[in-house]
Amino acid sequence: MPRPTPEARALASRFRPVLAHVPPRGAAGDRLARSSGSSLEFHDRRTYQPGDDVRHVDWRAVARTDQLVTRVWREEILARVELLVDVSRSVGLDPAKAQLVTDLVALLAHGALGDGCEVRIVALGEAPRPLALDELAREGLEFAARAPFQQLLQTAQGLQRRGALTVIVSDFLFPHDARALVRSAAARAGSLALVQVLGADEDAPRPGRTHRLVDCETDATLDLVLDEATVAAYLRRLANLKGALADEARRVGARFTTLVAGPTIEHLARERLVPDQILEPAG
Repeated sequence: MPRPTPEARALASRFRPVLAHVPPRGAAGDRLARSSGSSLEFHDRRTYQPGDDVRHVDWRAVARTDQLVTRVWREEILARVELLVDVSRSVGLDPAKAQLVTDLVALLAHGALGDGCEVRIVALGEAPRPLALDELAREGLEFAARAPFQQLLQTAQGLQRRGALTVIVSDFLFPHDARALVRSAAARAGSLALVQVLGADEDAPRPGRTHRLVDCETDATLDLVLDEATVAAYLRRLANLKGALADEARRVGARFTTLVAGPTIEHLARERLVPDQILEPAG
């Protein structure tokens, strides 16, 4: 089972997940919301409006200006980041791809934690379950699930909290309706990001090379030499899949990106995840 690399953990001090929307009010934390609230963090003063709490009237300002003025407090919230990770056997067949998924989860989780967020990792195995950060570091991710990923996503809904920033990490290489998948995920999320992780051969197979196909349910294998027509047809279907996911993500205000195993996690963070607004530099 791949475990997070030191490089991925170190990058968490330089990048954090993009919180595209303000999460709903929750337990007190160290992130300030855009809305006013009732914490002890003073924000501003403004003219009294009907319905304002009279306890917040600034009587000194009233005495100076002869106008009814209230203090406005900035609400403190604890943003929540949920990482839903595809741990299907098909993802783990390519060691480089499995390592990238593991490193990405570690980077996102530690980056969010360092930014003052509450973090939950959910490994979407046969029985989706929360995965603690120390368990991820110690044992890594086990890619053993055989059930359809879309079914696992639905099963995991009971572990999710509405309004969180939800990041789904998968190759998305399974039969599904992109519109239904994205809209179902977006309905529960305050903000949604989809990160597709592919192996190098999945993203750009070369004609003439022998590829071993593995049935994830029976472990049966088939060695196949791909010709140019087969590769071209596959690439068209892959492009259609990426396009459908990207289009549906845009329609619901979500974000979508594709990562291909090979470059370092630092390179992918800088050149893909930041431009596609999955990550931003920590400041």
